[in-house]
Amino acid sequence: MNAKTTRRVWIDTDPAILSGNGEVDDGFALLQALKSPELDVIGISAVFGNTDIEHTFPMAKDIVRRAGKENIPVYKGHGEEGWRGRSDAIDAMLGALCAGPLTIIALGPLTNVAAALTQPDAMMENLEEVIFVGGRRIGLEFRATPDQVDPFRDLNFELDAKAARDLTALGIRMVLAGWEVSSKMWLTQSDLDQLRADGDASVQWLAEHSQAWLDNWVANFKAPGFTPFDTLAIGWLLTPDLFDAVDWPSEVIFTPDRPLYHVDPGINGPNATYLRGVDNDAFRADLMARLLS
Repeated sequence: MNAKTTRRVWIDTDPAILSGNGEVDDGFALLQALKSPELDVIGISAVFGNTDIEHTFPMAKDIVRRAGKENIPVYKGHGEEGWRGRSDAIDAMLGALCAGPLTIIALGPLTNVAAALTQPDAMMENLEEVIFVGGRRIGLEFRATPDQVDPFRDLNFELDAKAARDLTALGIRMVLAGWEVSSKMWLTQSDLDQLRADGDASVQWLAEHSQAWLDNWVANFKAPGFTPFDTLAIGWLLTPDLFDAVDWPSEVIFTPDRPLYHVDPGINGPNATYLRGVDNDAFRADLMARLLS
């Protein structure tokens, strides 16, 4: 992969900055992508996830507006798991795929992506890869620090596990940027302070609304900051040399307790590119430089 080559990308996202659980990483990822000249963002679709679709859709539009990218269309996608029908968002994603090579970045549940790619008119030969914020090695638990009692869920995947199953059945190239790689990367109070001091209006707004999220991680998990999960999915396209990535077989299984999206050398299934590590200092420096550009 040549990070200097402009890539046509579609971003599917579930921002919840001012509602729901207040998670801010979608906002960081969207500004990271919109400020990166290596990426040609063809369109953005909102999906339910961190909160309901009635929030994620206007929030996505607001972030794009604040970034000064009103020329990039934002579509309202599906609001519940399991939907596989057509909509303006699905038709627009399919149109982007028809127009040329396309990478889809899924920052939330895979509902919209599965709805598009399982359509009979999807031009799958133009799909380069789907980069998904989800998946795990067998046995991996999602804990920010040893002080965290209850592990995080693999939320994006679990909110529509059947969508992941449907996509793996298509045999497409999946890149999994889940908890393992995300947990190697932290943003701290000093980072938010720098973004407030030196960022443009969109970045200052995001940093201001990230303070409560950071405070929650520090107080509840005794963490050094918070993990900007979704930025790692964008970063894979921008700085792939910073990642420790393996191609391992994958599978989606349904247990009595929960569904699981596994990668492991010992299982049978289509290979997925699994991101298991990143150079934290170099990635953080690149992310901050892009946000402050």
